[in-house]
Amino acid sequence: VDGCTSVRQHGSTGSMSVASKRKLDFADGDKYVLGIDGGTESLRATIFDKHGKALGTGVAPYATIFPKPSWAEQDPQAWWKSIGEACKRVIEECGLVPSQVCAMSVDTTCCSVVALDDAGQALRPCLLWMDMRSAVQTEQVLSTRDPALKVNGDGDGPVSAEWMIPKALWLKQHEPSVFARARHICEYQDFINFHLTGKMCASLNNISIRWHYRISECAQDNRDLLGFAKPTVDGYPKSLLQALDLEELLHKWPQAILRPGDVVGTLTSRAAEHLGLSEDTVVVQGGADAFIGMIGLGALSPGDMALLTGSSHLHLGVVSNNIHGKGMWGTYQSAVLPQYGVVEGGQTSTGSSVAWLKRLVNAEYQELNEEAEQIPIGSEGVLVLDHFQGNRTPHTDPLSRGSISGLTLKHTRGHIFRAVIESICFGTELIIETMRENGCGPLEIAIAGGATRSPLWLQIHADVCGLPFRVTHEKEAPSLGCAMLAAVAVGMYPTLQEAAEHMVHVKTRIEPRPDVYLEYRAIYQKYLKLYPALKPLKNLQGEHSIASDTNEDIIVAPSLLSAGRGDQLIQDAKSAGHAGAKWLHVDIMNEDFVGEDAKDALTVDSVRTLSARLSDASGSRVLLDCHIAVGSPADYIDSLASSGAGQITFHSETITDMEVAAAMCKSIRSRGIQVGVAIKASSGIEMTRRFIEYCLAREICINTILLLSIPRHVGGLPLLPMVFEKVRRLRKLFPSINIQVDGGVRGSNCELLGRAGANVVVAGSAVFKADNMQSAVGELISSLARGYRSRTSH
Repeated sequence: VDGCTSVRQHGSTGSMSVASKRKLDFADGDKYVLGIDGGTESLRATIFDKHGKALGTGVAPYATIFPKPSWAEQDPQAWWKSIGEACKRVIEECGLVPSQVCAMSVDTTCCSVVALDDAGQALRPCLLWMDMRSAVQTEQVLSTRDPALKVNGDGDGPVSAEWMIPKALWLKQHEPSVFARARHICEYQDFINFHLTGKMCASLNNISIRWHYRISECAQDNRDLLGFAKPTVDGYPKSLLQALDLEELLHKWPQAILRPGDVVGTLTSRAAEHLGLSEDTVVVQGGADAFIGMIGLGALSPGDMALLTGSSHLHLGVVSNNIHGKGMWGTYQSAVLPQYGVVEGGQTSTGSSVAWLKRLVNAEYQELNEEAEQIPIGSEGVLVLDHFQGNRTPHTDPLSRGSISGLTLKHTRGHIFRAVIESICFGTELIIETMRENGCGPLEIAIAGGATRSPLWLQIHADVCGLPFRVTHEKEAPSLGCAMLAAVAVGMYPTLQEAAEHMVHVKTRIEPRPDVYLEYRAIYQKYLKLYPALKPLKNLQGEHSIASDTNEDIIVAPSLLSAGRGDQLIQDAKSAGHAGAKWLHVDIMNEDFVGEDAKDALTVDSVRTLSARLSDASGSRVLLDCHIAVGSPADYIDSLASSGAGQITFHSETITDMEVAAAMCKSIRSRGIQVGVAIKASSGIEMTRRFIEYCLAREICINTILLLSIPRHVGGLPLLPMVFEKVRRLRKLFPSINIQVDGGVRGSNCELLGRAGANVVVAGSAVFKADNMQSAVGELISSLARGYRSRTSH
């Protein structure tokens, strides 16, 4: 093996000449392969024989650091330390000599991003896969509408902060010196392989599923001996990076790309000593843990699906065509096997919902399973919506909530336990149906994880989906998948399919019962009606819903920044109220947050004066909508509350601790004042989304989301078009919260804002500089209402 440009091609389809150089004599049975699983909390090294039997496992933990809320980091040197410890432990446990381990492969978490110098040393801690700091950058990525985003719900999103490009963009924007110094920006996977072999190369698996890589963009005439296009840097998403001013990342990413199963090289002397292995040990490319787990489950052909269960469900289906569709992710081209793609679905709270109920009723799983087994199919009318932590696919609705309906005094905890399991299985069936509608669907499901401990759960899964399920002997499917890749690479087996025949052993096979399947279909149809029926109720923490057939909640809030000052301010404010404005928008700013624009802002004293002197003829008050564009909003709450503010809106950019910010919102609400969250024109919506979800989960009402649509707090600037997409997405997420737009609002764009989902607009010049203020306010309200009604009528 002479490096990453001369490697063995993927073992699933046949042997290659390079592989023959590594083909060993296994007749004596004394050669073994090593599968290494680099997980979130520890690294596991397991030695397997050629029959897929695990001889032993060495485990070495490493720490995760959480420097700020939603941030998660690890020290890459801790990975290197752990791989040495785990390998030495398993060699010792199995009583082997180093030369008996002929090949190894590694899978890791994905996408855990590292910035490395020329020597492959980390310039900063790793941004772990679960690190969400790049939430703002996901909005920037999605706003490009680049063709590479088709893997994200056919281009509709969302783009996850877990992925490579948002994380790299965050590095460039927030740590530019680290980004500039980095020779390589890559993953945990690439870091480990580099230090094992001295070769810097990416796994086609990782980059296909989380880097927006498309092998279809590679030259189709540059093929390997088996006829598959060779993965090259041409598959990197160049136009997407150009749109983000991130094109230099193309040169920081690994320039060599290997498929899972390709030989990376052999261990360096340093690595061999560190791991306690021979320098002749062949290192084989792996990939992301869950996807390599597909191999360990034997899910290798179109029609196969790997269902990985735990606190959540992950659905990975093998497809022969390159398909995309709403409600699913993928197709990830050649992500595991060169001739096939992978599609992805997920349920957010499955095992976690079952665990919640177990804790709630203070029972053991065995008791609950036994009780549920005695309950008839359909749980005698109890029906559950399994959205206890929102829905990942196909609805992609983080605010959807779980429900238990149909309860009577007859029902027991066994009924509810069975109904929860049935709902999870219905959710899996909905994902499978969504995949079928988009052009693919499984014929058999290989399942692993916590759900396999319950025969009842397995049988309900099979009966609801009408598909056979299989459980394999080896519980650590990613480790076995790595071992299989290694075994094929050194010639133990000619293909992955043949390796699966000998190394993946089915422990249990669960067949669907046709009569029960038909009985469940009727109940499943009722389940499908739950989400649309409950969706309008999910934000009832708020005091109102947004009307679609009246103008009751269509609001124009004239901005007092454009009004006069002194006595003229009071007169202009009264005139706006008489003209039909229900809110008056008051901007309170400081230079630390907005710079020189703060000089035109109003003060808390202005609010006090306005509150005292404003009322219409009937004595009812116009709501003073106070937007505080300041770095420390908590300093203003008491004075604004005592001055007569009707709504206080602070900026999401100031949130450093969600618990503290939520407590501030609760304090505002306790005084009978509405709460709003504002977003700068340059910011994405992700931080606000997560904060509002955090509040709603704790029954803290958020009344309004304010989107600034111009870069400065001055009049006359045109509205930035990106605000329409922000409004659309926020309205979809929060149907019962006011969506307010401030900046550049005119009669010409007000209807468009309504169509996107805005029901409140802030208008300054369009009101106070109009010849007839009443006509101006009335026309803005009519245009906004017309657009909003046209949106909701479809």
